Amino acid sequence: MDNIKNIETEKYQERIKELFKEFVSDEFYDMWADTFQIESVDEKQVIVTYHGTKNIKKFKKECKKTLTSCIDSVMGVGKKIKVIKKKGYNAFSPKTKKNIKAVKFFAIGMIFVCIASAVIVVMCNYIGNRNFRESFYSTSSIKVDSRVRVIQLSDLHGSSYGKDNETLLERVKALEPDIIICTGDIVDSVQDDADYAVALARELSKIAPSYYVYGNNEVEGIYNFPLNEKELDKKFGFNKENRDETALLKLKDSFQDKLENAGIKVLKNEKDTIKVKTMTIDIYGVLTSNPSSFWSYSEKAFADYIYENTDNLKITAVHEPFIFEEFSPEFWGDLMLCGHTHGGVVRVPILGPLFTHEGGLLPERNGDFVYGRYDTAGKPLIVSSGLENSNIFRINNQPELVIIDINKF
Repeated sequence: MDNIKNIETEKYQERIKELFKEFVSDEFYDMWADTFQIESVDEKQVIVTYHGTKNIKKFKKECKKTLTSCIDSVMGVGKKIKVIKKKGYNAFSPKTKKNIKAVKFFAIGMIFVCIASAVIVVMCNYIGNRNFRESFYSTSSIKVDSRVRVIQLSDLHGSSYGKDNETLLERVKALEPDIIICTGDIVDSVQDDADYAVALARELSKIAPSYYVYGNNEVEGIYNFPLNEKELDKKFGFNKENRDETALLKLKDSFQDKLENAGIKVLKNEKDTIKVKTMTIDIYGVLTSNPSSFWSYSEKAFADYIYENTDNLKITAVHEPFIFEEFSPEFWGDLMLCGHTHGGVVRVPILGPLFTHEGGLLPERNGDFVYGRYDTAGKPLIVSSGLENSNIFRINNQPELVIIDINKF
């Protein structure tokens, strides 16, 4: 019986509202039609519930007379009509709720569109990242009498471009570098990827004099402890008074032996001097790149590199850019190279790099060196975004091979 009554009440509701619409203007109907409902009907009275947000007195004053006429026409005269405020009723009218429902559907639809767009962007970038781009930089120095070309490889993390990296190696060879410098994280694991690194080193050394500076992945695999001042002093029992900055270099390193047997020189807080055409070039590789240990464990070697044979072209290579952010000496070298940041992984137009572990969100806004060319101590610092190509979230940041031409003018 209750179901029958409910059905009858709903029919009365529809017919009364249809009639109500005929009696009033569209504006009036839009204002009031969704604020009342026929709640119950019996032989003596009709209860109308009002659930609008305006005062019920206003509703009765403006609507009751018209509403009574509609009810009498549909249900017959003689019934008492009682209008009450619905207690505990949702303040939103049915029409408002319909609008909210539409907004919800729209919002859900937009979320799905955004997700689909994000998936498309990620997948397109992932496919595009199967290949690398070439980033060319040009700088000048009075210490050279003809062009010197330096190629930088960084942060491969075991990635491959073609079988045995033949695509990468062919392109490096075609670019005819005078010097090749690997600025760390060429492998993810020294233990697992040693053969990969040795094979790459062997082929690079056939193209041009080649150098390898350890990144954090190599350091973790070889030393098994962080190379900051506190941990280094603890390892060797040093303090400020008795510290020997060469102690770290004396630790056994089979990975270095393998690389150097393959023809690539590993630089660990030391320099190497080579002749390129008629020019003499000093290349210094930083091992203790943590700002706390940089001077403690490399001060003498770095000073010798900077202040001896000042007519030589000086190239400083380090994995992380932190020491360049932390210290402001008069001279770091004529050219500085580093990597580690992966260019911020996601690069946002206008805003630049989105995130690094050390710098957080929008790290360039905090003065961090994340990607590209910077000026430090009046000379160029190049931060490579690296050649790693397996990160599916690497967006607007294609892996890169860095080529730097040092010219006289």
